[in-house]
Amino acid sequence: MTIVVAHRGASAEAPENTMAAFRLGVEAGADAIELDVHLTADCQLAVVHDETLDRTTDRTGSIASLTMDEIRGADAGARFARPGDAGLPFAGKGHHVPTLLEVLAWLPEAVGLVVEIKARAAADAVVAAVRTHPVRTSGRLVIIGFDEVAIERVRELDPDLRTGYLLVPGQAIGPALTWATEGGHIGVLPWEGDLGPDPIPLLAQAAALGRELGCYVVNDPARMRLLAACGLWGFVTDVPDVAREALGP
Repeated sequence: MTIVVAHRGASAEAPENTMAAFRLGVEAGADAIELDVHLTADCQLAVVHDETLDRTTDRTGSIASLTMDEIRGADAGARFARPGDAGLPFAGKGHHVPTLLEVLAWLPEAVGLVVEIKARAAADAVVAAVRTHPVRTSGRLVIIGFDEVAIERVRELDPDLRTGYLLVPGQAIGPALTWATEGGHIGVLPWEGDLGPDPIPLLAQAAALGRELGCYVVNDPARMRLLAACGLWGFVTDVPDVAREALGP
């Protein structure tokens, strides 16, 4: 079964990487939520995509140079609006940058979690944070990253953690599958466009190596149905409600 992964939560409907977006993703029927982590100045794991607060909040500054208390004071809804919204309806409504521990404490029992390590320095803290959590012990957790060193570090610290290799657009999938196999990673996640119109040969290559093949970011329902019919492991989407309707329960 192809799994639906809510990209930074239901990020088309609520500010990305906020608890509101994660809750909406689960309500929409996503099988898992995806989030990004950076390490703060006081060694906490902030759930935020960029290296700075500038794009997604009303404050500025690099995550690595700020404490979690300083980051939590930012309004994570200050810049978000959906098409058709009048003004900024999420601003001033208490949306903040959560910690990974906050998300783990909330995560519903049956929902999976995909953690993207955005900064290499966060790898050790991520492994420590998830070590005893049910999402890890039940096998519903995957740690992913573009940085090979970061996911190799995760495997070094906890060989039983499932790790996946994110590919930048245009990166060759075949060699990446070989690298993932040699490193014990469960699979690779390329940009959706790099799968081409017929992903079956790549899926066959992954299967021959005992790896999974997922992708990011798929928002078109026809493409979702095609990828699922071909046996893709899963895809990340901004619109988990659309994906659930396209693929069925």
